[in-house]
Amino acid sequence: MLGTVVGGGAIAVLGLFGLTHPAPISLTHTADSGDETKFPPYSSPAVAGMNIGPTTTAQPSDEPTALATTKAVPAIKAGS
Repeated sequence: MLGTVVGGGAIAVLGLFGLTHPAPISLTHTADSGDETKFPPYSSPAVAGMNIGPTTTAQPSDEPTALATTKAVPAIKAGS
């Protein structure tokens, strides 16, 4: 109940404030009226094509791709 009273009072105060302080909006000055700010025409910048260089080799390497690994052996066996 208190929230309803406080909310209703706030709406009433804002409504009264809006009536006594109108916004300076004029609908006669639209974007087509010629009163808008003049900006220079936009032209897209020219960008050269991207060069990423060579990404692959012509021949495969003779080096192994993975190192040789030994069999993993636990230091302690279960049940010992």
